[in-house]
Amino acid sequence: MKSSFIKSKIKNEDLKDLHALSFKYVLNESIVLWQLSQVFLLGNTVLSGFIVAILSPNANHNNLGIFLLASMGILVSILWLFSYSRTSKYYEFRIAQAKQREPKNWMLFNEDGEYFSQGDTLEIEGKRHSFWLWRLSSLLIIKILAVMFVIFYLIVIVFFVFNFKFGF
Repeated sequence: MKSSFIKSKIKNEDLKDLHALSFKYVLNESIVLWQLSQVFLLGNTVLSGFIVAILSPNANHNNLGIFLLASMGILVSILWLFSYSRTSKYYEFRIAQAKQREPKNWMLFNEDGEYFSQGDTLEIEGKRHSFWLWRLSSLLIIKILAVMFVIFYLIVIVFFVFNFKFGF
């Protein structure tokens, strides 16, 4: 389905107002995405801390507790990944809307903004702007972290199975 928005039918002053509104939507979606990421990371860090505390040499090992916590971690991580993917699609949609509604020659979301988000180095008023290290997007980095938590929980479950069956 194609967008019903036609830039040529809107007066330039109205286009600026529409772009400002689109920018607010982008800002709102980016805040939601950031908060969702922080809640996930905090929750998984705490849950992982509980598991590590139970596994510590001085702790009284509760195999069933470890298994349940790790299983819950996997379930929460997978559900969170689905939610995060949906929310990031809203963010990408709002960026596309803002690009579409951006007045000519503004280059906030189009051209300069897009080049920078793709990892290109830009020079503005004599100052170079670039990413220091890798050009991975924040959206991808958060997904990688989520997968790393799932792998951690799977390792814990495998440890639980071997410990339970073989008494290691």
